[in-house]
Amino acid sequence: RIREYVPLFSLVMFILTFLSTIIYILVRNSVKFADFFNYNIASIVRQILAMSTSIVPFSTAELFIILLPIITAFLICFILKKAKQGKKSTIRFLMIIFSLICYIFITFVWTYSSGFFTTTLDKQLNINKKTPTNEELYSTVSFVVENLNDLSEKISYDEQGNSKSPYSYKELSKEICLAYEKYENDYEIIRTFDSKIKPIALSEPLTYTHISGIYTFMTGEGNVNINYPDYIVVTSAAHEMSHQRGVAREDEANITAFIVLMNSNNEYLQYCAYLDMFTSLANTLYSVDKELYMTIYESLSPKAKQDIINYSIFFKKYAGSKASEISNKVNDSYLQANGQEQGIKSYGMVVETLCAYIIKYKLN
Repeated sequence: RIREYVPLFSLVMFILTFLSTIIYILVRNSVKFADFFNYNIASIVRQILAMSTSIVPFSTAELFIILLPIITAFLICFILKKAKQGKKSTIRFLMIIFSLICYIFITFVWTYSSGFFTTTLDKQLNINKKTPTNEELYSTVSFVVENLNDLSEKISYDEQGNSKSPYSYKELSKEICLAYEKYENDYEIIRTFDSKIKPIALSEPLTYTHISGIYTFMTGEGNVNINYPDYIVVTSAAHEMSHQRGVAREDEANITAFIVLMNSNNEYLQYCAYLDMFTSLANTLYSVDKELYMTIYESLSPKAKQDIINYSIFFKKYAGSKASEISNKVNDSYLQANGQEQGIKSYGMVVETLCAYIIKYKLN
């Protein structure tokens, strides 16, 4: 008799939801299980979703959001219509709607949730994460500046002094994927695959939320805000691709993106990584020792300085928007619900791990 009210599709979704709930409880309570599930099972599901949606050049997730008001209006009209046809028709239709909500939870569990509870990145990279001394921080920033100055002479800039990407978005996706292949071979802590970044059509209005990229686990897409300067587009694309490969914690996605890009064989990708890294590291150095910061800043190449200045000018238009406040609150709650106690602050918590990584693998 249950089949009279619950379609087969809904029944399957409900069974999968029950199974997914068990898996979610396990990954939250066992690091070993989270590691196993993320590396061996979720990686396959993520790849299937990413490759399935890569056949279309636009973001299917963004299209759904744009059409959401129309879809909502249609569903309300359809529910009212079903209500006139009787109780059974109404319940069956509502079961289908509820099943689609269950699908979101199912894909979250089978693609992304385990990444929040795996072994932390510092342990995977075998580094000692700790608060760096002023001298260690200075040495790290000096290393970044040395590479940044060298690379700034090898890339192109426009008339305003903005570094410019030599690649189309399709070509950029390929270059970053190649960098991820190298990272996988070097460290063997992720499974990578060929995927494409999806430029967001409504990038300019999205910038008011201060969002530079979004990974949608339901579709497997790494969506990138292309309104930002080119070097931010590159690091954001690498960040979303790290999510696509199972690195769920925001600080670790940032760190992974930096390591992947700086260790790539592509000088432009390296430049983007070092420039973005400089901002994070130098801001911390400034907060602990202004004199050391000024020494470092004076040694920065004029081209890299202008790139940073141009970004500040660009961002003034979007700073302090109401949309960013709302976006931050929503994202903060989401991250805290998934074990990241620092919430949105976790995006910027890269300095300790970056310093430890560079000191161990680059300076020693």
